[in-house]
Amino acid sequence: MSDNLEPLLKRFRQHDRRALAEILSLVELGQSPPLPATSKPPPRVIGITGSGGAGKSTLVGSLIAHLRRLESTVAVLACDPQSPLTGGALLGDRIRVQFDPSDSDVYFRSFSTRGAHGGISRAVENAIPWLGAFGFDVILVETVGVGQDQLAVREHVDTLLLLVTPNTGDEVQWEKAGVIEVADLVAVNKSDLPGADRVRQQLRSALTLVPGAPEIPILGTTATTGQGVPELWEAIVQRRKTPDK
Repeated sequence: MSDNLEPLLKRFRQHDRRALAEILSLVELGQSPPLPATSKPPPRVIGITGSGGAGKSTLVGSLIAHLRRLESTVAVLACDPQSPLTGGALLGDRIRVQFDPSDSDVYFRSFSTRGAHGGISRAVENAIPWLGAFGFDVILVETVGVGQDQLAVREHVDTLLLLVTPNTGDEVQWEKAGVIEVADLVAVNKSDLPGADRVRQQLRSALTLVPGAPEIPILGTTATTGQGVPELWEAIVQRRKTPDK
């Protein structure tokens, strides 16, 4: 181990949030130090994906509020498009996600996709273990607005949530949207709008067309008010992948 890294890792072991931020910057640059051994239980890692405008960032904020009421610590990895000026993240999600910045049990980090395909940053894979070693109970991974083939987040999370809205697509689009085949749950956000019941019916019909597809929960949420978020979290807890799944 480099002598230059030992002071940084010592601060990390002392639960220094600035040390965590510095390490995640190294992770993003592809210079991650060796992960220290930890006896902490593994975190619950949730992927949240969906098209632009589905309300992913607002839902992340509502989930943070609900999890803090449950006294769980939360880290968010938000994947933003690359800035054409700086090459870093555009930080759009940091602006939209509502949480108390003084709450030391919530940590938010934006990563630029840096042109990577699949809707997430390449840094996500190595960042998750560091957040777990720091002691966070739950890690939320938010993708950029994704298309049908942007499914890279699937292999890095325990549970994948697909977020849609009453204005999303039609029957033909659902039949060819590969993301519903790998999602563990679907939430119809903005479910207070007209058309929410129609979308839920379309989703159930689309899933019946997938050979061998398991029955997955399709829930309704209104992230702006928090309606349906406790029920969504309970469904996530029930759907957590087991190690041998």
